[in-house]
Amino acid sequence: MIANRSFNEEVQWVSPPSETILRLLHNKRVSFYSFREQLQLSQADFFDLIHDKLEINSNIAKRLSKTLGSSETFWINRYQEFTEYVTFSNNEIQKENRPFLNSLSKIRHTEINSLADNFKVSTLEHLIMDYFEMPQVLYSRSQTVEPSPASLANWMRECELTAESVLLNKRIPFFGLENLERTIPEIVSHSKVNNVLKVIPKIKEALNSVGVILVLSPSDKGLGVSGFTKRLFKKYRLVVVTDRFKNNAAFWFTLLHELAHCLLHQLDQTLIHYSDDEFILANSSSNKLHEEEEANEYVESLLFPPELRSQLGFASRSYKSLIKLAVKYEIPASLVAAQIHRTQLAPYSYFRKVYQPVEFQSIS
Repeated sequence: MIANRSFNEEVQWVSPPSETILRLLHNKRVSFYSFREQLQLSQADFFDLIHDKLEINSNIAKRLSKTLGSSETFWINRYQEFTEYVTFSNNEIQKENRPFLNSLSKIRHTEINSLADNFKVSTLEHLIMDYFEMPQVLYSRSQTVEPSPASLANWMRECELTAESVLLNKRIPFFGLENLERTIPEIVSHSKVNNVLKVIPKIKEALNSVGVILVLSPSDKGLGVSGFTKRLFKKYRLVVVTDRFKNNAAFWFTLLHELAHCLLHQLDQTLIHYSDDEFILANSSSNKLHEEEEANEYVESLLFPPELRSQLGFASRSYKSLIKLAVKYEIPASLVAAQIHRTQLAPYSYFRKVYQPVEFQSIS
């Protein structure tokens, strides 16, 4: 389990035991919930196990051997190899990333030496890779304020931990692309309900059934982010949507945009979307721009058939015309108004009355 990898071309890298556990779980297609039941661990202990914070002693090794295979000695040695490596690894990472880690430790009110445990990650190397180097931040053309990387990482992890708790408490199947594609019409059907909060449980349940965990967050906690998408434990998908614009049209555009990424893209990097211009979700010089365009085009084609789009100019003349078009195509008036705004057929100050308020009180 030792491989050559360098922080400065010389460090020996050892993967954490959790990587082996996850690989075997995925191969056997066993859910987290079922695995925890088989191991007979409390939620807290299981949570620590999958983040390499629980010692693999003879008792745990026996359970892992019975459930996943390999000998008890293998599991004990696997853990011992990792613990012998991790202190040295963390020290090297500290030297190279001290400003970021100092900022993050202050935000979390902990010492750098305790940050990996506090953040619930295997090593500081994983923290840097997954929450500092890997995320692809996509700004709109008018984005002027760059967020604190440490604050952004902290918020991302809080959202992710919320999603992980869902996996520990429910039987969630692995993500299935075709299953999500079949579920999209059901998700869209809920957009006809003006009060988004009333249909959130149904949306979450439908997405859970296809391996997608939806987390909602107040925008102030998300530093102005509209949403982000990433892989979760490799075999699941995490979608986060904030209440940045506090209305139902923004919620639906963002949710469907993030789901489009799940359908169309590999998500080899976390995609974080800002949007200073309402509903224009991502425009930048990023090499991921084509993925943003594909996601936006998918949402547009999903919600607005060509014949509807051809009548947007007429609908932009008055509230009456807008409502008439929405009724004709059985689509919420707020989404029609939003598309009128996105295509610059009317200023954003027009047709605001058709928007319904959306606000999230906490990360959930």
